[in-house]
Amino acid sequence: MAVQEVLKALGSWEVKLQPSTPRDVLDALDYFGHVAIVPGRLDPQQYGDNLLTAARYVGVLRTRTIGDDGRTNAPQDDLSVGGVGMAMWLGDEDNKGAVYENAVVAASATFADTINMLLPASGAYPVTVGTVYPVAGQYTGRHQYETPREAITYVCDTMSTTSVPVSWRVNGDGTLDAGPDSSLFVTNPTCVITTKAAGEDMSLRALPGSIDVTRDVEDYSTRVVLLAEGEGASIATGAADISPATPYKDIHGNPIKLTRLVSESDTATANASVRAQLALSQFTSTRNALTLSTADYDVHGSFQVGDRVWVYDPDSGLVDTTTEIQFRGLRINPIKLQVTEANWSITKGFTVAYRAGDGTWIDLTQYVEFETDGTSTVTVGDFSRQLTSTSSEPVGSRPNADTSIPGVPTLIEPFVGSAYLDSRGVTRARVVLSWNAPNNTDGSTIRDGDHYEIRYAVDTDMIYPASWASVAQIRWQDMQIWRQPFAAPTAKWQTMVAPWDSTTAQLQDLSPGIGYDVQIRAVDKAGNRGAWSGTTTFVASTDNIPPSTPAPPSVAGSRIAVQVTHQLGKSSGGTFNLESDLDHLEVHVSYEPTFTPDATTLMGKVAATAGMMQAQIPVVHTVQVEETSARYVRVVAVDRTGNKSGPSDAATATALLIDDAHISDLTVSKVTAGTINADWVVGARIKTADSGPRVELNSAGVQAYNAAGTQTVNIASADGSVAIVGQLMSGTAGRRLIINPTAGLTPEIRLYATTGSNYAFIQGFDNTGTPSATSGIQITTAPGGSGVFSTVAMDETTATFGRFTTSPSDSIYHARGGFAAADDAGIRTAWYSNAIANYGGSFWATSDQAEVGWFGPDTTKWNSVTFNQDGWVKFYGKLQAQSWAIGNVQIIPSAANTPTSVSVTGLNVVGDTFYAFAQARTSVPGTQVTGVGTASPSSSGLTIWLTRTNTTTTTIDYFLVGWI
Repeated sequence: MAVQEVLKALGSWEVKLQPSTPRDVLDALDYFGHVAIVPGRLDPQQYGDNLLTAARYVGVLRTRTIGDDGRTNAPQDDLSVGGVGMAMWLGDEDNKGAVYENAVVAASATFADTINMLLPASGAYPVTVGTVYPVAGQYTGRHQYETPREAITYVCDTMSTTSVPVSWRVNGDGTLDAGPDSSLFVTNPTCVITTKAAGEDMSLRALPGSIDVTRDVEDYSTRVVLLAEGEGASIATGAADISPATPYKDIHGNPIKLTRLVSESDTATANASVRAQLALSQFTSTRNALTLSTADYDVHGSFQVGDRVWVYDPDSGLVDTTTEIQFRGLRINPIKLQVTEANWSITKGFTVAYRAGDGTWIDLTQYVEFETDGTSTVTVGDFSRQLTSTSSEPVGSRPNADTSIPGVPTLIEPFVGSAYLDSRGVTRARVVLSWNAPNNTDGSTIRDGDHYEIRYAVDTDMIYPASWASVAQIRWQDMQIWRQPFAAPTAKWQTMVAPWDSTTAQLQDLSPGIGYDVQIRAVDKAGNRGAWSGTTTFVASTDNIPPSTPAPPSVAGSRIAVQVTHQLGKSSGGTFNLESDLDHLEVHVSYEPTFTPDATTLMGKVAATAGMMQAQIPVVHTVQVEETSARYVRVVAVDRTGNKSGPSDAATATALLIDDAHISDLTVSKVTAGTINADWVVGARIKTADSGPRVELNSAGVQAYNAAGTQTVNIASADGSVAIVGQLMSGTAGRRLIINPTAGLTPEIRLYATTGSNYAFIQGFDNTGTPSATSGIQITTAPGGSGVFSTVAMDETTATFGRFTTSPSDSIYHARGGFAAADDAGIRTAWYSNAIANYGGSFWATSDQAEVGWFGPDTTKWNSVTFNQDGWVKFYGKLQAQSWAIGNVQIIPSAANTPTSVSVTGLNVVGDTFYAFAQARTSVPGTQVTGVGTASPSSSGLTIWLTRTNTTTTTIDYFLVGWI
C-alpha cells in the first residue's frame, strides 16, 4: 500500500482496507471517484473540497479488489482500492481521454493563449486551466487526434530552452498549472542527498538512507536529424549539432559521430529545427540516475516531485566543479538534479477520504490498514534528460505515395454451380467463381494487395425460355417479342469482397435458371483500385430439386364424387411443411391400392402454394367419379419449375349415401323439411306467416306486425332507420332502461338502478298535471329515502328547477327546499317548506324591479329590499348595517362655557372615509347649550365636544357613517 508519484506521468496508488469495512462504504466507492490523502487528521464532512488543495496526494479510483488473502478463515478479507494520479484526466497510459477530434490550430500564439486553446473554459474537458505563467516566444502548431496530455507536453517541450525549462502539473482540484519550472517547482534546492552525512544545516536538509547511482552513455548523440511533416521527397527536416564539440574519440582518435534520427510527422516545418535541438539536448551528456531509499518517509516537507535537489557522491562521479555550496562546515560540489519519482507509504497520521462524483465525501481513515514500514524511495535524474522527455514516433522509411495500380484479374470459365433449398424451403442457386491474380498495370508484382471486389447483376440481354402455360397467365398485348415474351428483370449491381489470398468466391441466393453478368477488380492496401474486368455472363443452375413426398390425403366418398383433403404435410410427418416453391397437387384415382400414377389416373390438379401453408389452409378438391366400389387416391406435389415428387401412400374411400359434405350445388323446386341447416340462404322473401302477428324479411328490410296487422317494427335496409311502436326495454330486471313504459300520451324514458324499484325518468310535461297535450319536457330523479326528488321542467311558457315531493292527497308536486321558476314576466328563487305559500328566503326579479328578502310564516318579521328602475331603494323591516353606528353618551362640562369632550371607541364601522354627526338632547339650545361638535371620526369611533353655560349633565346622540 503505497503512493507512486511520477513527473508528468500517471503514477499509481493503492489503499488497503480492513476486512470489517461496511458493505455500504465499499459500494459507495465508485469508479473514477477521487481519493485524497491528507497529512494530519481532518474531518472530510467539515472541510469538503478544501481537502483537494490541502492533500499531499489526490488520485483517481480505477480498481477495486475484493478477495481472500489466504491467511485467515474469514472470507473476502483482502480489500483494497487503487488507481492513478490526476494527470489521467489529461490522457491515460493508452492515450485515451478527451481526444481532439476537431483540429486545434495555434498560429504565432503565446504560451498562455496556446494552453487556453488546448483547455478551453467550455467545460468539455475534465481539467481546467489554473495558473499559466508567461514563457518567452510564440508557438505555431496543429493538434488533432491526440489527448491534451500529449499536446500540452509537446507545447511545453517545444517552448523549453536549456536555461528556461517549461513544464506542467495537474493539481488536486483538477486545475492545470503550466510555465517555467522556476514557477512550478523549487529550482533552488533546499535538500541535499549525500552519502556523507544526514541532518539539518541552516536552510539545507540532508536525507539519510541508501543510495543507488547509475550513469551511462547509451543514448549519447552528437547530432540529431528530425523528420517533420511531409512524405517522400517532400519531408521537412531539421538538424542540430552538439556544442561544444564532443570530448570523446573513436579508435582512430577522431571525434565520434553518433547521429540520431527522430521522426515527428505532426511537427510543422517552422518547428523542425527547434524540435531537433530539443531532442539533441536529451542526449548530449551522460545519463545520471539516482535512487534514494530513506526511512525519513515524510520527504514531502523537503521536496516534491519536480523540485531540484543537490546530489553529492564523489565516489560515483556525481560532482559538478562549477557549483560550490557549504554544508555543515564543508565546501562540497554537488550536481543539481530533478526529482522525477517518489514512492512513499501511507502510515498512521494521514487522513484518507473519498470524494464521489456528486461532490459528497466519505471518511475512510477508520477503515484503512496503514503501513508500518515508513521507507520512501526517491528517484532523481539528469536535469536536461528528464526535463525534455519528448515523445517521438518510430523512424520509418517515409516512402513516396503508392501510385501503382493493380491490373485486371482474369475470370476462369466455366463456373461451377448447383441448386439448393434455402431456410424457407425455396429453391435457390449458387455458383463458384475462380480467377487468376493480376500484376500491377506497370507489370510489377502486386506486393500490397488487399482484396478483390466482385459485382454481379441480372443479365438483361439473355433469351429466357417461356412455356405456353406461363404465357397463358398474361394478355397477348402485354407480351414483349415472340422470342422473349417476358421482359428481363433489371437490377442494380450487387457487390461482394474476397480476401487477397483467395482466388475463388461463391455467389449465393441466385434465381435458378436466370442469367447473370459478373465483373471483378483488384484493390491494394493503399486504396488503389484496378479497372473492372470485362462482363462475363453465366446462367444459374435450374431448379432440379423435386418437392418432398406428400403425406396421404384424407378422402370422403359418395355415389357421385370423391372429396380429397390434404394438409400439405410431408410423408415423414407434420402438416403445412412442404417446400415453399410448391405450385399444385396432382390427384390420381384408381381401383388398385398400389397403382402407379400416370396420365390415365390423373383426375385433377389443385393449387397449393406457400401462402396456403403460411395461413394453414388445407387443400380441398372434389373429383367427379360415379362409381360405388372402393377407390384409391394418391397425390403428387409439383413445384413452380415442374419438378414432381414421388406419389403419396394411397388413401381409400367407398361410396356412401350423399350426405351434406358431398352436396356442393342443389337445384330443386320444393323442399319440405323440419330443419334446414345452412351457412347462407338466398331468397326473395322470408316470413313467419302471411297474416296476423308475424315477422318478415325482404329486400326493404325487416318488419314486424301485431295481431291486427299493424306494423310495429320496421328496419329499413336502404338507410338503416328503425321504427318501433310500443314499449322498448333493455332488460327485465336490475339496471335497465324502458322507453314508453305506459300507454299514456306523454312519452317517457325510465332509468332503473341495479336494485330496487325507484327510477329516474325523462318525460313530456304539461302544466295541468294530466296527460292530455304535451307542451314541454320534464327530467326527474328517483326519490330519496325522505321522498324528496329533483326535477327540471320546461314548457313553452315556464322553466322550473328544484326539490319536490308528491302529496298523497292530490298527487301534485310540492316544493320542498330550493326552488327556481322563470317565465316571461320574471324569475323567482326561494326556499319552500312544503307549499307554495310557505317559504323563507326569496329573490324576485322583473323587467322594472328586483326584490330580495325573507318571507317566513311569521309575517311580523318579514323584511326585504326593493330596487326600482327609477333609482330608488326601498327597505322593509328593521335596518342594520356595518357601515354605520348610532348611540349616545352623557357629558358633564368641566366648567361653564368651557368645551368638554368625550371619546367613543370600539364601534368597528366599515368604510374608507368616515363622517360623524352629534345632537344634544336639550330644551334650551342656543341659550344654555351653546355648541356641540365632533372630531376625529374613524372606524373605531369619534370624539364629541360640548359647550354650555353651566355644568349640567347633557345627553348627546351621535351618528357615525363609513363611506367608500
